[in-house]
Amino acid sequence: MPNPQQTSNALAGLVNHLTTAIVLINARMEIVALNLAAENLFRASHYQMQLEPVSNLLLLDPLLKQQLERSSKQQQSFTSRDTQIQQTNGRMLWVDLSVTAVDEHGSLALEIQPLERVKKLTQEARMSTQQQTSANLVRNLAHEIKNPLGGIRGAAQLLQRELDPSLHEFTDIIISEADRLRDLVDRLVGPQRQTQKQRYNIHQVLDKIEQLLKAEAGEQIQLIRDYDPSLPELLIDANQITQVLLNVGRNALQSLLENDIQPGQISLKTRAVRRFTIGNTCHRLVCCISIIDNGPGIAADLIEDIFFPLVTRRAQGTGLGLSIAQSLIQQHQGLIECNSQKGQTCFNIYLPMENNP
Repeated sequence: MPNPQQTSNALAGLVNHLTTAIVLINARMEIVALNLAAENLFRASHYQMQLEPVSNLLLLDPLLKQQLERSSKQQQSFTSRDTQIQQTNGRMLWVDLSVTAVDEHGSLALEIQPLERVKKLTQEARMSTQQQTSANLVRNLAHEIKNPLGGIRGAAQLLQRELDPSLHEFTDIIISEADRLRDLVDRLVGPQRQTQKQRYNIHQVLDKIEQLLKAEAGEQIQLIRDYDPSLPELLIDANQITQVLLNVGRNALQSLLENDIQPGQISLKTRAVRRFTIGNTCHRLVCCISIIDNGPGIAADLIEDIFFPLVTRRAQGTGLGLSIAQSLIQQHQGLIECNSQKGQTCFNIYLPMENNP
């Protein structure tokens, strides 16, 4: 039969393996213990924070601080759903906070469940549904447009045979415009070719993107490489991933040039990310490819719609590049997302690595 010390050690081990952050504080609002999840969340060690004021770990608003003090004195538990806390580095976190009285001395256990990833997953699911609906609508619309276009083009060709050659310029316009509309519709529908995956070094793809962007920008833009050399070869369709990264990179380049950002910078970055959820699947390891620019950012009222077809505010833009990029990434069971603010726009492309060596 295990003794109390063994039981205590077993419980401590169990708490450390929880994915929820646990912070134990005493009646003086001092930190007694952190589990591993809390250490990772707040980037602070248990030994470093022991007997430090809880305010050294997270900044409590007056109301929440009063609730904690009341809970400690009265030995009452409470839960605060979807609340915001601030870390000492200024970063704001949306969390579910559960506070439990653990003994008669006023000690409390703070159970902190970050909601940022949950919110992102909910948003991704909503966007995926919307984009699938949009894609079906565009596909049906494309079918209805291409049929009469074919008839118009064929009639123009027949008419051209009967007309005087001096009038052919008018039928040529009809034929060329019909072809242009057909090409636009084909691009709206998206890539038709199935992925042809092979083992490929993602950094070779990024080097090619860097060369193409340099050729377009010359010396006007600084390109920065920040690669993780430990990444293995990925099972990808290199041509499709090249198109994705080039679409995103060119958007960044055009934003910098059109807004005359000095000095303009584009960073190409790769990292391995552990335990990352895409759709309904939690992947043990994914490759994150980031394209970051220091441009003016994307307007807040536009950022949630940028992956829909024909959404753009650029005078020369078609609004198809990001829509096509997302379709290609989805064929790789991956994810593309964007975070933007003034001075920094970051596109992250996540590709699963489970099937890679």
